[in-house]
Amino acid sequence: MSKWKKASLGSLAEVQTGPFGSQLKNEQYITGGTPVVTVEHITNFFIEDFIYPSVTDEDKDRLKKYTLQSGDIVFSRVGSVDLSALVKPHQDGWLFSSRMLRVRVEKKLDAQFLSYYLRQSNVRQGIINTSVGSTMPSINTTILKNLPVVYCPLEDQQKIAAVLSALDAKIELNNRINA
Repeated sequence: MSKWKKASLGSLAEVQTGPFGSQLKNEQYITGGTPVVTVEHITNFFIEDFIYPSVTDEDKDRLKKYTLQSGDIVFSRVGSVDLSALVKPHQDGWLFSSRMLRVRVEKKLDAQFLSYYLRQSNVRQGIINTSVGSTMPSINTTILKNLPVVYCPLEDQQKIAAVLSALDAKIELNNRINA
């Protein structure tokens, strides 16, 4: 492998908090509109496909700052602050809720590589250790932006992510066979 570097997440990616509660209230949710990903949808580092709250096209336009793109990474902002998931292509255009943070990588990082990096137990523990709140842990954009990221050249990141992704696919297939 080539030379590895270390930088803060904030210098490598944009970190955005979800809409404040007053911007998106429960009574604005509808059935059949644009899905809104909530913390409850993150399981085993994936956004699980089950019933999502949704919003109208008007609300989607109003909340466009909180739109997800394929390759974004969403984080739980409260509670299990070490939970994250990579946004898949079929989730492009969805929104994320107020209890979440979105990470959008820049050109130096491969989103899938970063997603795997953020799953490491030592990185997850680092996030927990820097969280605030005595009753319920929480993180904010500053905490996430200050998270150290160790990364290699982009081409190597893509190779690492491809190998790990292939292993994930085999594990998923094995789980379906054994279910």
